[in-house]
Amino acid sequence: MTVSIGGAGSGGTGGRVQGSGGALGGGSGTAGALGGMSAGGGGAGDAGAIAAGQGGLGSGGSTSGAGGRGGAGGRAGGGFAGQMGGAAGTSSTGGTSGFNPCKASPCVVLPLGDSITHGFNSGDDAGYRSALFKLAVAANQKVTFIGSLSNGPATVSAQTFPKTHEGHDGITATDLSGYVPPKKAFSSTPHVVLLHIGTNDMTSNADPTTTANQLDTLVTNLVQAAPDALVVVAKIVPLGYSNTNYNQYIAKIPDLVKAHASKNEHVVLVDMSTLPSSDIRGGGNVHPTDKGYADMADLWYGVIKGYLPN
Repeated sequence: MTVSIGGAGSGGTGGRVQGSGGALGGGSGTAGALGGMSAGGGGAGDAGAIAAGQGGLGSGGSTSGAGGRGGAGGRAGGGFAGQMGGAAGTSSTGGTSGFNPCKASPCVVLPLGDSITHGFNSGDDAGYRSALFKLAVAANQKVTFIGSLSNGPATVSAQTFPKTHEGHDGITATDLSGYVPPKKAFSSTPHVVLLHIGTNDMTSNADPTTTANQLDTLVTNLVQAAPDALVVVAKIVPLGYSNTNYNQYIAKIPDLVKAHASKNEHVVLVDMSTLPSSDIRGGGNVHPTDKGYADMADLWYGVIKGYLPN
């Protein structure tokens, strides 16, 4: 499978960023394309998601709420497309024919990261994980979580909640690399990995380039450990205060994801940095509110919902 980033050709037009973002063209011939992207809330910021696939992209769809619209792909073909809404915290996915990471039912999802993945300070101690599970249940879709840790309620939407995850409180991107290829988290191989990491690095004023390099290593190792999985990499949620290192770090993540996608790896981006400041507790507490965790779940779900089995 060949993936083309930018350039002109007959593979169709990639998605476009609505607002201040630019455009990413399709590939040539049957090359894959980069597309299905939108910036939200007033159109500012980076693309919401990056998709790489075989053939042209399917329909880009449109975000709900305040998010913008994504462009349509050229010819119908394999590939995966994601679109992110912005501050509204909502999203939708485009065409998902061809590649499908969920090889069985339920789809096995690995939540991977720090205390925000754990759901620290959330009302049910599960954060976005319970909100994401609730969205899947409402759509009659089958999903489960894996990992060595366990937090959260016994049931969600009258169904047994899979409480396991790999969200380690206080962990940095460098430390998390010790889990990837993870001995614990891969008790069974995931179909989808939700990776949100770097908050603790930025709050400790770590060098953004070094942190981005560690993130790159994490993604490389995840792809090697689970080459058929979809790895969803987050531009991390805001810190709740101004931080130059944070801004520099999240600015590096889209190109990092593009580089992996260009190597035919199933790596896509989700933009959590667009969450409004009201979604973060603030006052030095960088964890989302319950509303913030729900908005995170909306964004994750927007990327993976097209793959989840019924």
